[in-house]
Amino acid sequence: MEAVNTDQTANSEESAANPLPTTPQEHNFTFSGNGAEFFRIWIVNIFLSIITLGIYSAWAKVRTTRYFYGNTQVAGASFEYLANPITILKGRLIAVAVLAVYLFGGYLIPGIELLFLVLLFVGTPWLIVRSLAFNARNSAYRNIRFNFSGKTGMAAKEFIAFPLLLLPTLGLLFPYISFRQTRFVVDNHHYGKGNFNFSASAGAYYKLFAIAFAVMIGLLIAGSLLLAGSMAPAGPEEPPQISPGVIAFVLILYGGMAIVGVYVQVGMLNLFFNNAKLQEQGFQSSLKVSRMLWLHLTNLLGMLLTLGLFYPWAKVRIARYRAQQLSLMATGDLDNFAAAQIDDVSATGDELGEAFGIELGI
Repeated sequence: MEAVNTDQTANSEESAANPLPTTPQEHNFTFSGNGAEFFRIWIVNIFLSIITLGIYSAWAKVRTTRYFYGNTQVAGASFEYLANPITILKGRLIAVAVLAVYLFGGYLIPGIELLFLVLLFVGTPWLIVRSLAFNARNSAYRNIRFNFSGKTGMAAKEFIAFPLLLLPTLGLLFPYISFRQTRFVVDNHHYGKGNFNFSASAGAYYKLFAIAFAVMIGLLIAGSLLLAGSMAPAGPEEPPQISPGVIAFVLILYGGMAIVGVYVQVGMLNLFFNNAKLQEQGFQSSLKVSRMLWLHLTNLLGMLLTLGLFYPWAKVRIARYRAQQLSLMATGDLDNFAAAQIDDVSATGDELGEAFGIELGI
């Protein structure tokens, strides 16, 4: 008996030292918001932003973000957005002042617009890093904050240096640049002391964009043939008319662009989540082009029929579908991540970036 117990103890110690691989447990994301509820938030945000001459827009941004964060759940917990509206307002006021100088400074100092464009170009990496850091450090899950540790020099390489090669390479480097920029964003994000990493290859991006490019070329050829076949010489006294071929060509072109755009959007999102990991935790995204295209088309129709009032429902429908098709593949206890000490970060970079159309986040 003692020999058996000794063997069992040895086996137990060996098992503890070399645990068996844990089967990933799938946790589905859900979104519990609804259009009517968000409509009330949205319409009040617009009204108060107008009567306060835009000052309330900082609070409107926080309310909207908190609504979508708070209604997004996974593994029994929802996300939190912790940004202070006052901090956002300060950054936004600075951004507005900079934008005003850019727009009206030329009347006082001719040529200053060019200087501002140069400064904006050089400062873009800093804006990107500050925006990503602000959004990450003000986002939390299970009372643990996210973080972003990317450096301005690294961002300059990915968002300035490599894009400058697009022209001499005739755009052939675009998929590779998209891959590098996504990898930079993911690899420099953290959840507590856990690190994200991105495992996709550049080849996956080239495949995605090659298919999109081939479809567009095919549509252009088909539309051109249809247009050429429908053209007939008009008589000298006949008034100019728009032939059915021209209408068909325009419909094919714009319809094809919409389909290709949705295909690229869905492909990029699936590539992003399916190749992003938080240490041993993974994600699985199964967005479908057909479903996303249907949502965009019906949302556009709803917006047209309601003169834009359908916007809250459109935003909620997209958020719900994206959540429904996303899962967290967990192989460990989600509470084991220790919260890292995160210093406060100014919102100036985020709001400057937003003012000039640079809004990035994970």
